[in-house]
Amino acid sequence: MVYIVFIFMIGRDVFLLPYDAVEITIWRQPDLSGRYYVDADTNLNIPLIGTLPVKDVPHDSLHTVLLDEFDNYYTDVHVDVTFYYRINIFGEVKAPGYYYVRSEDNLANLLAQAGGPTDRGSLSGIRILNLGEERRVDFGGILKSGENIDELYLRPGDVVIVPRRFMAAFQEWSVLFTLVTLALQIYTVVQ
Repeated sequence: MVYIVFIFMIGRDVFLLPYDAVEITIWRQPDLSGRYYVDADTNLNIPLIGTLPVKDVPHDSLHTVLLDEFDNYYTDVHVDVTFYYRINIFGEVKAPGYYYVRSEDNLANLLAQAGGPTDRGSLSGIRILNLGEERRVDFGGILKSGENIDELYLRPGDVVIVPRRFMAAFQEWSVLFTLVTLALQIYTVVQ
């Protein structure tokens, strides 16, 4: 059985970007099976096949390319392919950084990997940046309503920013304002 997992993007195919990953499982070939990372030149380096350029190869075509390549060495080869995107998440999450998420995973999976939002994090105004585009996602509202679930899907190259809640930011400013006021009072008393 062959599984090809890809996400739907309106009007264009989905391609792998540098530092994304592909998990390849070859039936009865555990030494060749594994997770392979796309290098900076958008190539996959796979044992037996060697360097395979994937820059302009859509997800649904990569499976066919791999089957053709492994057919040169094995008969009756079965290949399962799972795509992983390297997604960066910043802001008010417990463990910011980059994570690998499967192509069928969504924002909920990424937030879980990053440890969830901090006490100061807001899930109502999450920003997702990708190639000059910005999407704003009301994560909590979508989960409560069950509508617009497709807004939670991630694309290759996404950068997710979890903002700080207004009150948390306001409280920090009020603490700073209080400290400045206290310093000014001490200064005037000392004068």
